[in-house]
Amino acid sequence: MNSIEIVPFQRDHLQDAAVLVANRYRAERGINRSLPSQFEDADAVLPLLKDYANGQAGIAAILEKRLIGFLIGLFITVRQVKTAYVPDWGHAVDSESSQKIYRAMYANLARRWVADGYLAHAVTLLTHEREAMDTWFSLGFGMVGVDSVRDVIPIEGGMAEVEIRRAGLEDIDVVLTLRVALKRHLAEAPIFIPLTTQRGREFYEKWLLDSANALWLAYRDKDAVAFIELMPSSQLGVVMPVFSKTTVTITGAFTKEDLRQRGIGTTLLNHSLEWARSVGYKNCAVDFESANTIGSSFWHGNGFKSVCYSLVRHIDERISQTN
Repeated sequence: MNSIEIVPFQRDHLQDAAVLVANRYRAERGINRSLPSQFEDADAVLPLLKDYANGQAGIAAILEKRLIGFLIGLFITVRQVKTAYVPDWGHAVDSESSQKIYRAMYANLARRWVADGYLAHAVTLLTHEREAMDTWFSLGFGMVGVDSVRDVIPIEGGMAEVEIRRAGLEDIDVVLTLRVALKRHLAEAPIFIPLTTQRGREFYEKWLLDSANALWLAYRDKDAVAFIELMPSSQLGVVMPVFSKTTVTITGAFTKEDLRQRGIGTTLLNHSLEWARSVGYKNCAVDFESANTIGSSFWHGNGFKSVCYSLVRHIDERISQTN
């Protein structure tokens, strides 16, 4: 076998790269036919890639003048941490030596990332890509996030007796209080997401005034005990299986700890799905931390199926002292 050449990702790689991504997406959709079909078409993938075909953001693996793999890294900030992120559409390999190629491409880009001060590295994969996942695990990555999707048909089973109503500006204090409670939950074991600055009143006032968004509150004995907030997926930076005008995304959900396991969350979710159906959505998506044992059980127990996994690696900051 001839040697593989690693070169900067350029515009002349775009079409072949888009085809590789579309093939990956087609394989995922073969497992879950409810997913939108748009990214099975390479022409739909091209707009995602074109801004990064500049010879700086990514690299390509070439064998006998043919593109057999590529890797694109975006520079973002995640919870105040500088992160080099490879999205689900930002990588692909078409070769029996996929592990070898992924490892070679990551070694090339990671050197640059660390030199530029990006010590957190993340990648998102489609759930069927087990061999690729094992490769990233072998490079020191661990799972941190899960994207899941379900249709908007009703959830069967008993429901809790709670009053549900849509939040308005008059509920802003209730919304902010429940949001703080969610952040405190996410800071606890085994999730351990550090408490960061809470989005303030002005942000949520504007959010609630947008009719495309919906935040539902569950009341029990006149006390707000749970919430679910939803917004159009097309307005978010989401993964391919979620990015669709017919998919709504849950961007926050919480039930008070002493009232869990009583059907309140499921009742609230069912109401949210009913609303989603009424305004024309076909699917509902949610992302959550893989270490969130409570959240994972709730979402998967209510019909959500995983479509993407996100992995992360944190480089020891002391490495900057030796380079």
